[in-house]
Amino acid sequence: MQNYLSTLSSRPKGSSNVKNKDGISVLKVYSSTSGVELAKREIYKIVDERTALFLSGGSTPKPLYQILAKEGKLKVGAVAMVDERFGPSFHQNSNEKMIKDTGLLSYLESRDIPLYGILKNKSLGKTARDYDSKVRKLLNQFPKSIAILGIGEDGHTASLRAGIQNSKVKSQKLAISIKDFPGEFRERITLTFHALSQMDLLIVLVFGKEKRKALNLMFSGGPIGEIPARFLNTPKVLKKTILITDQRV
Repeated sequence: MQNYLSTLSSRPKGSSNVKNKDGISVLKVYSSTSGVELAKREIYKIVDERTALFLSGGSTPKPLYQILAKEGKLKVGAVAMVDERFGPSFHQNSNEKMIKDTGLLSYLESRDIPLYGILKNKSLGKTARDYDSKVRKLLNQFPKSIAILGIGEDGHTASLRAGIQNSKVKSQKLAISIKDFPGEFRERITLTFHALSQMDLLIVLVFGKEKRKALNLMFSGGPIGEIPARFLNTPKVLKKTILITDQRV
């Protein structure tokens, strides 16, 4: 596995410094705007046609996808999803629709870059099994795999919720279904901890003072199932994680 973190300069433009926090490379930025700009530059440096790029949903990475679509410079082998809100294909609140709305899907189609979506109008369990197979194919096909992640206020990452069952923490599957995610969209499909541990690089975007507590929990001791973001601070994963944040850690 190549050490992609070696490409980081000591003071990337738009950041105050590169800090090592318990083994994780932390890029402290002044705002979410500068954080997105920094993430974009890192993606351009590292991602190429040999890369499978996995995208998270949510509001945090949306401006990043808009910039990637607008600039039209992204070179990548394939794009897939980290997680999804279950429902019909491109339903109103799906992450795939959000990516389509940013213009990134149109850009990918214009360059014949496949987007491996999750939703195919099947049952929750069948959808999870099918996506597990897709992810296995991608990880075998492409020599590089990179995921863009966020952290929720409760410490969840992807759709691996806070308080997730230990059996799902230890699952060797690459994609699983979640039936009890807190909030309005309880049924989800998500990459597992096992899948994320196989990525060559995890780029984690955390912006806003409301995420400060989640970051503190991430770096605290305790079970991963209680606070899934603690997974990023495990020995196998921390050395291939870039945390970009406007919060002090």
